[in-house]
Amino acid sequence: MSSSTRIAITGLGPISSMGIGKDNLWKNLVSGKANVKKEEAFIDGELWDSFFLHKVEGFNVHKFGIDEDKLSDIKAWKEGEEITDLNYLLAAVKLALDDAKLDYSKNDNGLGLVLAHENISLMPFGLKVSNLAYEALIGKSKDQLSKKDFFNSLYKSFLKSGYDIQSFSDLYHVARVFNIHNYSLFLNNACASGLYAYEAAAEIIKSGQAKAVVVAASDNPEIYKYLWFRDLGIYSKGGKVKPFCKDSDGLVFGDGGAGVVLEDLASAKKRKAPIYAEYLGGGFDLEGWKITVPQIGNDSYQKAINKAFKNSKTKKTDIDLLVPHGVGSQPIDYYEAKAITDTFGNNPKKPLISAFKPYVGHNLGSSALLESLIMLLSLNNDTVLPALNYENPDPKFNIGLNKEKRQVKLKTAMKICCAFAGFNAAAVFRKIP
Repeated sequence: MSSSTRIAITGLGPISSMGIGKDNLWKNLVSGKANVKKEEAFIDGELWDSFFLHKVEGFNVHKFGIDEDKLSDIKAWKEGEEITDLNYLLAAVKLALDDAKLDYSKNDNGLGLVLAHENISLMPFGLKVSNLAYEALIGKSKDQLSKKDFFNSLYKSFLKSGYDIQSFSDLYHVARVFNIHNYSLFLNNACASGLYAYEAAAEIIKSGQAKAVVVAASDNPEIYKYLWFRDLGIYSKGGKVKPFCKDSDGLVFGDGGAGVVLEDLASAKKRKAPIYAEYLGGGFDLEGWKITVPQIGNDSYQKAINKAFKNSKTKKTDIDLLVPHGVGSQPIDYYEAKAITDTFGNNPKKPLISAFKPYVGHNLGSSALLESLIMLLSLNNDTVLPALNYENPDPKFNIGLNKEKRQVKLKTAMKICCAFAGFNAAAVFRKIP
């Protein structure tokens, strides 16, 4: 392989509140009605708090045809717990590999693996530690429970689950299930992780480390994450993501994940694989200012977009469809709108722009991958989906989102993302003639 190797997308495996599997997802997206539920968190039967969530329904990891012995091994290692985020990863990988018609049954299957997540296993671990700490401390005096005894109790109880916070453990589990022995990688670039994963997978193929790479990301948002985003003032009280609107009041989490297969284009054509698009390249720039807010006036996002044009050998007039991050938070939307208008001009007629978080919510570390998958479905169906909840656009942003479903010939699409910690990213995809 070499840098001239072309990269095809040959498999899609979505798991979202709008459907599991590409066909079900697309059917529900076209219907245009989001699936938002009120999630409630209880402690000993007492309501802790509740929040709106785009929730996956009807998920059961045992319905995907995954090796049951290996699922049992994972459950035993996890001390009997079912880790939803990990199960989403397994299911998304299985769906994507099946869609690509790739055989993973043999140890020499030639596959590589890239996984992404913001903090897999951390939330269950935090809840377990909180529960044990409460039980150990309630009604105890310092004489009854020394600090040494308490620390020793925590160590013994959470040695394995604390160890599993390290991401390589789940990378190992997924790779073992699908007999993946080539180059593997776990990365975390916040909400932009999916776009970084595309680039990493492409480089793995171009370097000859694997003939195909499956990329997967997931997130199952829980109460601790909600409380943090609520306290930051960026969680929607009304349960609606309203990107680039006057009355936007924040994001709403999205449950689920996504799997995507990347493959050498020549190899994909030779085996007559389904080809959704060619990955032309990406651009990336780390702003490095603050963790939770972008630096207004900085041009880091514009640099990432321009690098994507350069690396994909495209220009702005080539882009038919643009999918922004579109979180529905005023400062972040302003930052993103400025990058869009600096690139494409004020109120551009081309590209058409649509945002997908109003459909599936903000899937955190998996959001860019899931939304790029939806974008690929749009590309293949020559359909631009309307941006839901776009009822009160703010003219100061100088962009207009697509308001109606459009059937239009699409060739080239770009997904962009401005993530926490300033991980700015853009990726370009083109339909194969």
